[in-house]
Amino acid sequence: MLLLNKFKKSSGQALVEAALIAPLIIFFLFTVIWFARVMLTWQQITGAARYGTDLIVYTPYSEDFIKKDVRNYLCHGNNIGRTLDRDPKVLDIKVKANDAAATDYTLNIGNISKFNPLNIAKNIKDLVPFVGAVPSYVEITYEYKIPRILRITGNDHITIKARSEVLSGDASARYKKRRKR
Repeated sequence: MLLLNKFKKSSGQALVEAALIAPLIIFFLFTVIWFARVMLTWQQITGAARYGTDLIVYTPYSEDFIKKDVRNYLCHGNNIGRTLDRDPKVLDIKVKANDAAATDYTLNIGNISKFNPLNIAKNIKDLVPFVGAVPSYVEITYEYKIPRILRITGNDHITIKARSEVLSGDASARYKKRRKR
């Protein structure tokens, strides 16, 4: 009987402790879930930026077509997973495709007499993207709204950015001219 009275007295205390701790637990759970969604969105736009640079390198499409295709990649209703907001104020996509002329560095019997190593040095900026040339890239910016409960900093949104560059420096040199599509 004495043991039963002990439990009755402590049950009220446990209820008060649970009432004080429950909002904190819910807040932290909500924060973790929201942050996971932000990270998944960042991963999604990073994948889309890489997809855009693949289009720059392997297709002759124009910058406008690549921008539309990347937007469709992120915002189409048939996407597996999360569909992002299509609004240009929320989702900004920048595409820059710098096509360089293809340079032939092969040696054969016909051109060995004309071979000059200084010609290779003149065209070194085609080989190294860090020498003066602006690389081809796809840059995606997404404005993500912060829920009211998490607006501690005073901001109502955060900006998620992803950028992917073409490492070769010459984008799609095998194509003479980009097609308008």
